[in-house]
Amino acid sequence: MRLGFDLRPFLKEETGVGVYLRHLLENLAKIDEKNEYYLFSSSLKDRFPREKLPVFRNFHFMDKKIPVRCLNFFWYGFTWPPVDTFFGTWLDLTHSATPFILPSRGKKVVTVHDLFALDYPRLAEGEARWAFRRRIKENLVRADGIITFSEYMHRDIRQRFPFLPPEKIRVIPHGLDPFFLEPVSEAELKAFARRKLLPADFLLFVGTLEARKNLARLIQAFQVISSLRPSLHLILIGKRGREEEKIKEMVEILGLKERVHFKGYVDRSELKLFYHLARALVMPSLVEGFGFPVIEAMACGLPVLASRTTALPEVGGEAALYFDPENVKDIIQAIQAILDNPDLSCNLSQKGLRRAREFSWEKAAARTLDFYEQIVGLGR
Repeated sequence: MRLGFDLRPFLKEETGVGVYLRHLLENLAKIDEKNEYYLFSSSLKDRFPREKLPVFRNFHFMDKKIPVRCLNFFWYGFTWPPVDTFFGTWLDLTHSATPFILPSRGKKVVTVHDLFALDYPRLAEGEARWAFRRRIKENLVRADGIITFSEYMHRDIRQRFPFLPPEKIRVIPHGLDPFFLEPVSEAELKAFARRKLLPADFLLFVGTLEARKNLARLIQAFQVISSLRPSLHLILIGKRGREEEKIKEMVEILGLKERVHFKGYVDRSELKLFYHLARALVMPSLVEGFGFPVIEAMACGLPVLASRTTALPEVGGEAALYFDPENVKDIIQAIQAILDNPDLSCNLSQKGLRRAREFSWEKAAARTLDFYEQIVGLGR
């Protein structure tokens, strides 16, 4: 098969979509030498950093100087030009890491990470605000296959679009980057903490700073807890979003400027060290289709506190402590429970390590390849 992919989701800073695409391609290359992979990127200013993906014999790269918005306008608005034309060859199947079809003359697979723009339209940002709600139905109908990552998302898609054939949708959970399971020395942690001037005691949030991450309620909860624990801090890691300035203003008004720290986007090598140094990861999201930080933190032995909603309980299983994300008191109680009870913290840490090992990118890649073959007509 000739398989086409759009690399633009991890052209710059990697968030969930980019992380998914990178690991999927890396592991497809490890298990598959017979198929050809056609990888497309475009931007007027930015070139795709080739070091982000290893070089394999069956990988073919194309990097065009076409503005992202210009190409999106034609691809998402008119499904033209087919990506095949850039490579000069027919592609049997294209896989978009988003819900929007990658135009081609062959079969088409799309990826649904979540449907928050339908559930919470006021929380949608950027392209999702104008394109998602208008085009999601059209793209899911036209796609030959739909990949999602949790049974929660599978149910959500089926409930919202009951006319879609069930066999068209495949649940393939994300894997865990094995890098997060590799041990870290005490000396490395101490050196990192000194270099970054990190507080000795802190809670951690990881995710794009956007409204659906529910950061306002996390800050409210932290205000109460910080008054009882003068040494406790909160560190927020993640790509800048529209919520950032609002949250920074809130932090200042509440007098928490010295206790809440915005670290921005960090690469995985630093993120891993933050996981090892924190007291707990707090994920107060209103909507998550999966939640990478949950299994990453667990792999590092960090206790996880997460919303009792959408896909998070499915991903965390019995290895996390859950709370109602719309109830600040419930968030406070969960955080206090982990801070006050060393046995609970240790128990969650041990359960989390076992849980994290259940997620494998190699298995995810194999199941994805099997889905491609079924769609193209090569599967059993």
